[in-house]
Amino acid sequence: MILDSSQRLARVQHLLAGLPGPYGNEHLWTLVDVLDGVDVFDRAFAFLLECAVVDSVSGSGCPPQAPQDAAQLRYRLSELDQDAALAVLVETASRTLAYGMKGRYSESKAQEVFGRLVDLLGPETRWWSNIDPAGGWVTRHTFDALVAGTGGGIVVAVLAVDED
Repeated sequence: MILDSSQRLARVQHLLAGLPGPYGNEHLWTLVDVLDGVDVFDRAFAFLLECAVVDSVSGSGCPPQAPQDAAQLRYRLSELDQDAALAVLVETASRTLAYGMKGRYSESKAQEVFGRLVDLLGPETRWWSNIDPAGGWVTRHTFDALVAGTGGGIVVAVLAVDED
């Protein structure tokens, strides 16, 4: 069955509906939106601002560790293939970043959910993450993982943060 972008968007939103919100001592947020010609990095940076995880320059004059605009975010993300993106998504939802404790989903449930997400977005989806090899922080938190993908006219981002 071939889905149009609005049907695909509705299915992805439904699929990821159980993910947003806090768990353990970390937080997990998701973005699912129509891309509508907006650059994926612009939309991903706006998502970070919406999650209130980016600090601007502090009164101490110390530079912030988080990117301050979409161009800086682009520099901190590396493109991943579909299998690597799926592995990061599963890990992000099934384990905490700081101590590797149980996350929102069991590993098998995370594999099921994100496997379906990858299938819905399609094989032409492009994926980016700050997880190796880029390794750059994208938030003010000690640990963070961002995975962003765009395919079929939809942008998806999953952000996890944690502290030790």
